[in-house]
Amino acid sequence: MPKQRRSKTKYAGVFFVEGRSAQGKPEKIYYIRYRKGGKMVEEKAGRQYQDDMTPARASGIRAQKIDGEKDTNQERRKAEQAQKEVLNNIFTIDRLWEEYSKQRTHK
Repeated sequence: MPKQRRSKTKYAGVFFVEGRSAQGKPEKIYYIRYRKGGKMVEEKAGRQYQDDMTPARASGIRAQKIDGEKDTNQERRKAEQAQKEVLNNIFTIDRLWEEYSKQRTHK
């Protein structure tokens, strides 16, 4: 895959790369950069047409993530994974029956 050229916007920490939409038309993909916990974080903010993203909206998302109002993508993924683990530990009727059957045959 060829290197994508980053283009600056007038907003600090916001840049875009040229991509293609599903219809094959050129579309800007906006990214944000900021520091969180001493580490540089770079995340996709959204696509120009698909997500109706503008440089100003991307800058607003960046400000929310810096202030902690909105979780970073990494924090969001960790929360989703924890939620999946909780759901996997919930007993369904099938799982209850399997456990019952296992214990019943051991007596």
